[in-house]
Amino acid sequence: MPQNRFAVPVFALAASCAAAPAYAQESAVRSAGDAFGERRGVEQVGLYGEGQVRGFNLQNSGAYRIDGAYFARQMPISDAALDGVGVRVGVNAARLEFPSPSGVVNYRLRDTTGDSRWHATVGLRDYETPVLDLGGVWVSADDEVGVSANLIARPNITWAMGNGGSIYEFGAVARWTPSGAFQLRGLLSVAERDYNGDYGVSSVDGALPPPIKRLQNYSPPWAEVISPQVTAGVLADGRQGDWSWGASAFRASWTPGVSDATLLRVEADGDAQATLFRTPDREFVSDAVEARAARVFDGKTVDHRIGVSARVRRSRAQNALGTAVPLGTVNIQETPTYPGEPVVEDDGRRILDDVDQTTLSASYGLMFGEALGLRLGAHRTRYEKAVTPIGGTRTARAEDLWLYNASALWNLSDRTTLFASWVTGLEETGTAPQKATNRNEILAPVEAEQVEFGARHALTGRLNLIGAVFEVSKPKVGFRADGSYGLVGEVSHRGVEASLSGQVLEGTSVVLGAVLLDPEVSGPLVDAGSVGPVPPGVSEMVAVASVDHRLTFAPAWSVDATVNFSGESWADTANTFQREDRAMVDLGVRYRFKAGDADALFRAVLVNAFDERGWWTNAEELLFPVAPRTFRASLTLRFYG
Repeated sequence: MPQNRFAVPVFALAASCAAAPAYAQESAVRSAGDAFGERRGVEQVGLYGEGQVRGFNLQNSGAYRIDGAYFARQMPISDAALDGVGVRVGVNAARLEFPSPSGVVNYRLRDTTGDSRWHATVGLRDYETPVLDLGGVWVSADDEVGVSANLIARPNITWAMGNGGSIYEFGAVARWTPSGAFQLRGLLSVAERDYNGDYGVSSVDGALPPPIKRLQNYSPPWAEVISPQVTAGVLADGRQGDWSWGASAFRASWTPGVSDATLLRVEADGDAQATLFRTPDREFVSDAVEARAARVFDGKTVDHRIGVSARVRRSRAQNALGTAVPLGTVNIQETPTYPGEPVVEDDGRRILDDVDQTTLSASYGLMFGEALGLRLGAHRTRYEKAVTPIGGTRTARAEDLWLYNASALWNLSDRTTLFASWVTGLEETGTAPQKATNRNEILAPVEAEQVEFGARHALTGRLNLIGAVFEVSKPKVGFRADGSYGLVGEVSHRGVEASLSGQVLEGTSVVLGAVLLDPEVSGPLVDAGSVGPVPPGVSEMVAVASVDHRLTFAPAWSVDATVNFSGESWADTANTFQREDRAMVDLGVRYRFKAGDADALFRAVLVNAFDERGWWTNAEELLFPVAPRTFRASLTLRFYG
């Protein structure tokens, strides 16, 4: 899925600073069903996030759903329309109709049932960023109709990399439930981001650079990124007797204006050659439509479930190479000085990328009461892609593929379940990053495969343990010896995963998780020594420990703490240097009280409490500084009626 590679980390930081209403500010630790990834507003807990699962970039795999419905994402949906986001792997993915080898991220829309209510949130997010969140839910007296609408404004935002600007978001969810057997919902998510440029760091001498100047924007003062996005759609669900059915249609558009991204090629002493890439306005639009139906046949001892579905995706991208503008030499430990803004003409030429994909699926489920469940799926996919490069000739290709999935759940007892799954899938590989000689080139899709075995055990009624072993394999993209970016071999991530989540004591909830990965790259380029055997940006160990405790002597107060550990990872494709392992600690407090007729919630968090420093790495060989320590605080008032 085409995107500006520099914009991804900045957007991730933006999302982490998002304001959220009162219910979204409730503890993600208490709502998480496992340790694999749960986000509610700014509250994030777990091993994985909506952009990365088991060491793979989900932005490329496209494994996103909206309340289980098929969705082709361009950019993340605004929190103004969401109740939360969950990562589904292992036992929680075994029952999915259309699973993905790399896992699935499910966006949960705002609840529009219950009592009518409205809220107001004010506060400060990272680096003294003011936020205002206003919204509410109206529900008809008979609960047939419900509407949620929210506005989030951050007029003066600052991010950890020193850049900043403004973000305005609006989200709405509408529901019509004329009967208990039918529901129709609509979604609208709009976000406008305007900030003063992206930047990334690349090492030129096979070593980590010295620490960067904190909260310093290394984009020129005249740099700008304008990034509007809209996601809209409808979902329908129905049930009649033994039949169930559903349909959905979504459009996601991202139309960035002129975008400035600065690349710093840094030497060991901190001196860097700065180059700005000015990319003209572009347009990315994805449409996704799904229709599905299933029937359960009651066989008394054995139940059968047969399902059919059709999914259609159309993606249209107008991308551009951009113009390289040399900015001279700077030192990353000092405030940079840049020349004035150049005049860069847009010649109007674009890389055109069109994808049409149709998938017809059939599934069969076999259920032996509560003891054993089997599910098989076969998916016939036709994938058509046409690319017109700048100054080149239009080329087109079409592929017809069979994709499969199979899973089994065996309930040994009412507390212990064994599970196994096998999934194949077609995944996008994104675009070549800015530092590549073929920057912004749209890469071909690849076929991925996942095999997994595991168990879930309820230690108590409110505390669950999950363990699994898995392997995910696919063709690998990376940098070649000539500086271009594309296929370099095969990559396999074998791993052992564990999760312990739930309530250990009355008022005390935990999320504990760890994954040990054995990532391996193979192929001719590895054999020749030009590509290392381990993919860059992937840690061989990731762990999380979160606890939320409600004070027994003051139940209106609760305290929480999270430790996130990330093991060392290679910083380049050739495996010549690494970034160090790192543990980050967050400390927080909540206070719930009444303010007149309103339910009130005060929330404060100290992020990166011990002020860890250093660098993060990614698969594109870019380096990003660890976010400095910061403080967040917010007050939410919620009214009913």
